Amino acid sequence: MTDEQRRRRLYIFGGVILAVIVIVGIVIAVSSGGGSGTSSSTTAASAPKTASNPSGMKGVSAIKSEFAGIPQNDNVLGDPNAKATMMVFADLQCPFCAEFENNAFPAIVKRYVRPGRLKVVFQPIVIIGNDSILGARAAASAGQQNKLFEYAATVYRNQGKENSGYLNQDYVKKVGSSVSGLDVNKLVANLKTAPVNKLLNDAQSIATSGHVSSTPTFFVAKAGQPLQQLQVSDLTAGAFSAQLDRVTG
Repeated sequence: MTDEQRRRRLYIFGGVILAVIVIVGIVIAVSSGGGSGTSSSTTAASAPKTASNPSGMKGVSAIKSEFAGIPQNDNVLGDPNAKATMMVFADLQCPFCAEFENNAFPAIVKRYVRPGRLKVVFQPIVIIGNDSILGARAAASAGQQNKLFEYAATVYRNQGKENSGYLNQDYVKKVGSSVSGLDVNKLVANLKTAPVNKLLNDAQSIATSGHVSSTPTFFVAKAGQPLQQLQVSDLTAGAFSAQLDRVTG
């Protein structure tokens, strides 16, 4: 990946002004759950295969603990009556999305989501290439079983090289088998169903309306208010703290 590609994916749009129609569309998506720096992109080393982790995926235990007991509904994580919403646009192949997921998101979940202060809407979009299409479909399909966040976290923890072909049907099944409570056969069977298509179409439509052309991109708002782009200097938890404190306080 070239330096220009890195800059493009991390580019933070300044002074984004969303038209009223766009704001309304995003607010509707939030209320309905969306469904009506440098980073390495080399393949992560496998964890030892055990009875509780037969797939050998990294981070299985930590990911299970991270989201345990937190409400999920399709692509929404957290209390539906939370004080604020954060919307995340992400590509399952994006190494910077993995950087956010692995380095910042666990702390955000612990500090804001688990106590009911913040809900997160995950919008899977396609930025990098054709392999990202299956990744987005798999995440959306996992969302039909309310396991999208565990699924995406597992992909990011075990991410391979972009457009290398690793993100295939076998990988989708392998990730699915590592997510506790996820029916892998149903995951695969639902990859092209109407609810999955709707979630992905809605995510792409909102991204287009909001001028999202890089991942990860973030929007935040207090409950009942229009979402505004959240601009961060890096992808550590500390970079999000001041703005999330403001909207969840």
